[in-house]
Amino acid sequence: MINLFRKIRQKLLSGNKLSNYLLYAFGEILLVVIGILIALKVNNWNESRKTLTEAKTYISSFYDENITNQESLESALSFSKTAKTDIDTLKAILLNREYTDIRIKSYIGSMMALSNFSPTTTTMENISASGEFDLITDINLRKNIISTYNSFKTTTKLEGLLETYVNEFLTPFLLENLRFSDFSSINSDFIKNPIFENIVLGYDALLIQEINGYEKNLERLKQLNENLSQEKSKYND
Repeated sequence: MINLFRKIRQKLLSGNKLSNYLLYAFGEILLVVIGILIALKVNNWNESRKTLTEAKTYISSFYDENITNQESLESALSFSKTAKTDIDTLKAILLNREYTDIRIKSYIGSMMALSNFSPTTTTMENISASGEFDLITDINLRKNIISTYNSFKTTTKLEGLLETYVNEFLTPFLLENLRFSDFSSINSDFIKNPIFENIVLGYDALLIQEINGYEKNLERLKQLNENLSQEKSKYND
């Protein structure tokens, strides 16, 4: 192709056809410019397609990750609500001074078992480390993702408060007043101790905070997953 253009150029010059040569030269330049523009267009299209693919991948990853987080949170919430039912019954037993109730040992065991929500945050860590958050062009969705993941920290802090309370107050009290080798036989004297009742009330207050935190977080997660699902459908259209 290059040789062909060269021969045409030489023929025009040898024939002293300057006007034709200039016209030819202009056409040749125009073809080069058009070629460059086409190449740029193709390159931009490829980059745009690559960006779209990466954004779709992140959206799908966030969605899958938070479906898992939602299931994990629902499990933790269910566990804590069961514990709350047990604590309410234990509070009623103590209030009515039914110190020989055989269910007491079971409810004490419930206080020692704690729920645990361990959210998966791999997608958030990856997109933050790569600096590619701008790939998610919907600003409101981006804010929703960030606020939801930040709320995970609050939820785990509430879990930590209850765990610390158990370790610093409940466990030491039980170690001092209960023989674990004979847990089936509970001395009603320590059940009557006002300190134990206060510990139960304190535990209950922190458990309520934990449940409220779970419920608020779950509401955020459901809303986020709905938004992510809508965003996914846009990429599939």
